[in-house]
Amino acid sequence: MSRTLETQAEILKLGRLLGLPEGELDYLDGVAPEEIRSLREKATDSLFDTGAATLSRLGAAAKLLPSPLVASISERVFGPLLCARAAASVDPGKAIDVAKRLSPDFLADATVELDPRRVARIIAGVPTSLVEPVAAELGRRGEHVTMGRFLAFVSDDAIVAAMGALSDEAMLRTAFVLEHKEALDHAVGLLPPDRLPSVLACASEHDLWPEALDLLDHLSPATRGPIADVVAELDEDLVARLVAAVSAAGIWENLLPVVGTMTPEGRLLIASRPAFHDAAVLREIVHASATGGLWVDLVPLLRALPADGVALLPGIVTDLDHATLAAVLGQAVAAADTLVPLLDIVTDMDAAGRAKVVEVVDAADRDLGELLVAALTDPEHVRLLLDHVPADVLAAVERAADRTGLREEFDAAVAGARA
Repeated sequence: MSRTLETQAEILKLGRLLGLPEGELDYLDGVAPEEIRSLREKATDSLFDTGAATLSRLGAAAKLLPSPLVASISERVFGPLLCARAAASVDPGKAIDVAKRLSPDFLADATVELDPRRVARIIAGVPTSLVEPVAAELGRRGEHVTMGRFLAFVSDDAIVAAMGALSDEAMLRTAFVLEHKEALDHAVGLLPPDRLPSVLACASEHDLWPEALDLLDHLSPATRGPIADVVAELDEDLVARLVAAVSAAGIWENLLPVVGTMTPEGRLLIASRPAFHDAAVLREIVHASATGGLWVDLVPLLRALPADGVALLPGIVTDLDHATLAAVLGQAVAAADTLVPLLDIVTDMDAAGRAKVVEVVDAADRDLGELLVAALTDPEHVRLLLDHVPADVLAAVERAADRTGLREEFDAAVAGARA
C-alpha cells in the first residue's frame, strides 16, 4: 500500500472516531500513517476506559435479567452509546441473545459506538441473520469506517452476507478503511466472480480508483491476477479515467504491480490503450518507477507497449537527471533479467542521451559498478546482454571493471560469450 493512501485511510478513521466531517483533518496528510494510527488507538482507549468500573457493573447486572427485558431497557433507557460502552462486560452468549432481540436500526447505532477489539468474541458469534440487515443499514448511512473496523472479526458466512448487502461503492469504501487488510485477500476470494467487473466499473463511475487499486494492492498474486485482467478488459474510456485518477493521485506504485500480474494478453491489451501512450503519462510512470524502486514492476508494461509508446521512451529516459538515471540503472542491474529493456532504450537514444548514460556509469560508486559488471559477466545473461549494449556504454562498463578490479573476469566473460 502506498504511504499516501495509507495516510488517507488513517485520516478518515481518525475523523470518524472524533465525529469530524470529512476533510477536517486533511492537514495531517504529511504525517506518517503509523503516527495517526497510534493517536487513534490512544483516543479510542481513552474514550472506552472512562467510567469503566461503572460500566463493568452494568454489564454484570445484565446477566441477572431475562434477555427480552435487557433488550427493552437497552433501547428505551440506556441508548446505543451506553450499551456499546458496557458490551465488553457482558457475557458473550448473553450479549448475542440480547442482540437478536434488538432492532437493526438500534444495532447499527450501537455498532457505530463499539470498539471491536473489546467485543471480538461477541462479534464472532453474531448470526448471519443479524449481520446482513445491520450491514445494509450501515452501508445506507455511509458508515464505511465502522464496517471496516468489524469485518476482520466476523465469520466467512457473515463476510459473504455483509458484502452481499453492500453496494459496490460501499464495498470499495469499506475495504479502503479496513482495519486488518491482511484479511482482504480471503474476503475477496469469497465474492462471486461476476461481482468484480461491476466493482471496477463503480470505481471509475465514482472516482474511486485509488480505493480500488489499494484493494488490489493487498491481494495475493493468485487472487489479483484474474481481477487484473478484468482491469485490462475495461472499455477504453474507463482505462483513460483510471490513468487520469492514478496520475492525479500520484499512485503509480499501486497500478504497476497490477499490470505485472496480468496475463501476457492482458498486458498487451492495456498497454495498447492510448492513455498509456501520452508522453506526460509515460514520463510520470518512468520517474515514479525510478524514484520508488519500481523498475521491476515497470518492465512488464514496457515490454507490452506498441511502437508509438516505445518510441517515446529514449527521450523520457534521456530527460531524467543523473541521480534518477543512476537509480534506474541500479534497479536494472540488481535484477539482470530486466536490464535488456533498459539497454534497448539506451541503444535508441541519440548521442547526447547515451553520453549521459556513460557519465552515470563512469560516476557509479563501487557497489553499483560491481553490480553492473557482475550483470554483464553472469553466464546466464552475458550473451544476451552484450547484444544490447552500445559500444560507448560498453567502454564505460570496461572502465567500471577496471575501477572495481573485475576487468579480468569481465574480459573472460565477454570472450566466452563471443567465442
